[in-house]
Amino acid sequence: MASGASRVAVVSGTSSGIGAAVAAEFLRRAYTVIGLSRRGNPALAAEDGYVDLVADLRDDEAVRAALASAAATTRDGVHAVVLNAGVSPDPDGLPTLDWGVAAEAYENNVHTALTLVQATAGLLKQGGGGSLTFVGASLANGYKPERWAYAASKAAMTTLMRACSVEFADDGVVANEVRPGPVATAMTMAGLDGEASDQIIRAINEGFGTDWLKSPRTVAEWIVTIAAFPSNGPTGQVFNYSRKVL
Repeated sequence: MASGASRVAVVSGTSSGIGAAVAAEFLRRAYTVIGLSRRGNPALAAEDGYVDLVADLRDDEAVRAALASAAATTRDGVHAVVLNAGVSPDPDGLPTLDWGVAAEAYENNVHTALTLVQATAGLLKQGGGGSLTFVGASLANGYKPERWAYAASKAAMTTLMRACSVEFADDGVVANEVRPGPVATAMTMAGLDGEASDQIIRAINEGFGTDWLKSPRTVAEWIVTIAAFPSNGPTGQVFNYSRKVL
């Protein structure tokens, strides 16, 4: 893997939450970062080393076109890809769940991941190897039936990750998954605007006995550290930061 500012990372879902925090952490570690999201991120776009690409990751051609527009940045390849984009449908009773809810979860979580894998695999090889790091969910174990649609899509991402760890091994690419557990984002905390303070997160954990709620910034440090694994490092692994047993 290249060193210093020549390292390039591609991160999906960078408009807010975990994706934005991961992009910021890569920048802090002197990577050039290509962020892909539907809404863009003006704050990150103002940072040196950040390339803000707006594309719907469900649209294969739009993703390829967006990456092609950043060809100068990826001239020497890409060294890390973080697959973070996705949605979490509202809980629904399993006996009455409409298949359309599950299909949409697969479209937004699995299709977007596959699209980005296919669009960046050649760039990782071109860069001499690197990493695919999937942002997963402990719910993929299926212990909450009312969250089955989301859980099933995340379980499919785990399968995709392990397939990638084999498919691209000869190209020097490792593939792993991070299951961060509950994170203080708008997806998990209705009405949250901005980032919850460490004091608020600590109070929630102590007062409600949660499954270790944490900030996007904390999770981003773990994700980027795993994304920096060498080509002979761990691959096909799930790194679980939840209190739930795998």
